[in-house]
Amino acid sequence: MKKRLLWLILPLLLWTAVCSAAVSQADFSMGEISLFSHKDIDIIEKFGHAKKQMTDDQRQPPLDYFIYPGIRFGIVQPTGEIAFMSVDTGAYQTVRGIKVGGTVYKVVKEYGEPERQTIKGHRYYVYRLESDPTYRLMFDMSEGYVSRIILTKLSDLP
Repeated sequence: MKKRLLWLILPLLLWTAVCSAAVSQADFSMGEISLFSHKDIDIIEKFGHAKKQMTDDQRQPPLDYFIYPGIRFGIVQPTGEIAFMSVDTGAYQTVRGIKVGGTVYKVVKEYGEPERQTIKGHRYYVYRLESDPTYRLMFDMSEGYVSRIILTKLSDLP
């Protein structure tokens, strides 16, 4: 009886371990740019000058946005630190291979079961960095597939 019970519980424990894949600092990179190690100068070196640039003075500290086709960066003034990345095209993918157009199955397979949140009418799958939960990797799943990928350390979404 104990062996039978053990064989029933063991697969559940293994399945839980697989589905609880934690995100790491490496997961907060997109297009060779990381929230942890890059600054605005790295963005300009990689992507060139932004097609559009704007400033949000309502935030404290203020953010500069560098907007390129399919990808947008939020830069903290005056440090130049990257605080926000948003991707809405399949041209870029996460470190684990998820890109816009990806399926729910693939996201859960790669990152585990998400925290689900509804923000401004959009349904997000949210993964937090365990060592610093303000860092969030978010997949907009409002359309039933990945329609936007956000990497952020901001408390709210711009």
